[in-house]
Amino acid sequence: MGITLSFGIQKGGAGKTTSTCMTSYILSRDYKVLTVDMDSQGNATNILTQKDIYQYQDRTVLNAMLERNPEPYIVPVTDTLHVLPADDILVTLDDHIQIFTNPSLALQECLRVIKDNYDFILIDLPPNLGKLTVNGLAASDFAVVNLQSEPLCWKALDRYLELLRLVQERANPNLKLAGILLSMQDSRAAIDSSIIDQVRKDYEDWVFAVTIRRRTRLKEFTLTGITDRTAHDRYALAEYDTFVEELLSRVSQ
Repeated sequence: MGITLSFGIQKGGAGKTTSTCMTSYILSRDYKVLTVDMDSQGNATNILTQKDIYQYQDRTVLNAMLERNPEPYIVPVTDTLHVLPADDILVTLDDHIQIFTNPSLALQECLRVIKDNYDFILIDLPPNLGKLTVNGLAASDFAVVNLQSEPLCWKALDRYLELLRLVQERANPNLKLAGILLSMQDSRAAIDSSIIDQVRKDYEDWVFAVTIRRRTRLKEFTLTGITDRTAHDRYALAEYDTFVEELLSRVSQ
């Protein structure tokens, strides 16, 4: 049965989508991976498929949850990397809430149908603490917390960890914290280094060893698609390669 991991924090621009997409791509070299886009912006859909999200109108994760069956809506990117896409209509989930026995478990019930088909299922969560995030966490075996080395994101960390605890207590007792991934670091900024040092002091082994730095090539992957053909590509992906190695080690334990 596939291992489900979510990437989240309630702060925009913290590297959630980038981390989800890069991790999906790297894992798909050796494993069969499904990426679930639970953000109505559809950025993970756009990056991985390289298509406009509105091409998937009425063929998204929302339709999958409403029908409790994702199979008709899964988009193959490669033989080993598939996407369950999203568009902005995902925000209307609340309009359909009455059809679910437990609205917090809608995604969990949906993914149960295909969980045996994948080694890993990765969920890109939206930048808020609403129902879509709760659904993603309730469907997850492990949560990766993306922490941008920036003051407002740092302030959001404790509340997000509290949400993990509440979801574990009320909806998904099997949810585990995989760790805190420090990302979007500006190595020239002293405040970034100060926040990273403090987080490592406060949370110790819960923090992944690698820190993901800002790289122009990672931004360019949004337009070109993710690739490791050139040395420049591989250099840009190197920190995520290190992260995935540690993630696999933590999950296996």
